[in-house]
Amino acid sequence: MSKNILQKRIMRRVYYSFVVRTIMNPALLHGFFMLGTLIVLTYFVSIGNVIQNMLNIRISDLDTFVYNAFTHTEAWTLIVIGVFVFSALSLRFNISHSHIGKIVGFAR
Repeated sequence: MSKNILQKRIMRRVYYSFVVRTIMNPALLHGFFMLGTLIVLTYFVSIGNVIQNMLNIRISDLDTFVYNAFTHTEAWTLIVIGVFVFSALSLRFNISHSHIGKIVGFAR
């Protein structure tokens, strides 16, 4: 086996281990999961219509609008929103206990 072939095989393993390590990063997996929940949310809710309706109300009525939006929605929409919020909160705690949190400044 020549030196060039051996070097290519070694570098292929290095690249493979780098890709696996990058894909298995918990923050990246959380990000993909949160993106997936947002895509599912767009299946249940027309985000454009919600924003359009929000723009048509006064700022002082925003709390009533949000309350009515949550109380008059379907259960599946609330579940998807809850899963998204839980995932976002768990991402915060996951980052704070990882080596990435030390770099970003979230770690204690």
